[in-house]
Amino acid sequence: MKIELLMATPQELIGECSKICYSTKAIEDGGKDITYAMVNDYKHLASLRFAYATFTISEISRACANQLVRSSHMDFMQESMRYVSNKKGNFEFIMPEGLSDGHKLSMENHWRSTIALYNGMVREGVKKEDARAILPLNTSTKINCTANLQGWMSFFNLRLKPGAQTEIRTLANLIYDELTKHYPQVFTPETKKKLSK
Repeated sequence: MKIELLMATPQELIGECSKICYSTKAIEDGGKDITYAMVNDYKHLASLRFAYATFTISEISRACANQLVRSSHMDFMQESMRYVSNKKGNFEFIMPEGLSDGHKLSMENHWRSTIALYNGMVREGVKKEDARAILPLNTSTKINCTANLQGWMSFFNLRLKPGAQTEIRTLANLIYDELTKHYPQVFTPETKKKLSK
């Protein structure tokens, strides 16, 4: 699993846009940035709608991507299974965590036979858009995802929880940690602890 931050609104703009609510300076008395106060003290998450972050996410399963695209207030561009073929070496599979060696071997054998069947169907003239129906949910994919920071916060509220599926929870942790570097007033370690309960 890999993530790459493509674009991020500067954190300072959140405070600049937010201060209009209270007719205040961007930096309050005591040196606390208004962004921190708005998000963490006042819980005024609407201020996060003025900042966006866009990621390229790769080496995730279609199952994980399906959970990601169900998130509200996000936009996506995903690698096509219709125009990508195994001839280019594009099909890889994501092994779920926690399987026994025997189950891993069974899954690898299944993937090999699935690819052989897919390639045979395409050779026989079946359109890739139809042959792809046999590919498993653990076929790898790439996706670009953009959202305002309130959308990301909503995503974390659902996907950092212990009950979330392992792969999507791992992705949520990676993205949260990356956003912490760019938005330390918003994505704090304390907030992550609360969202992870």
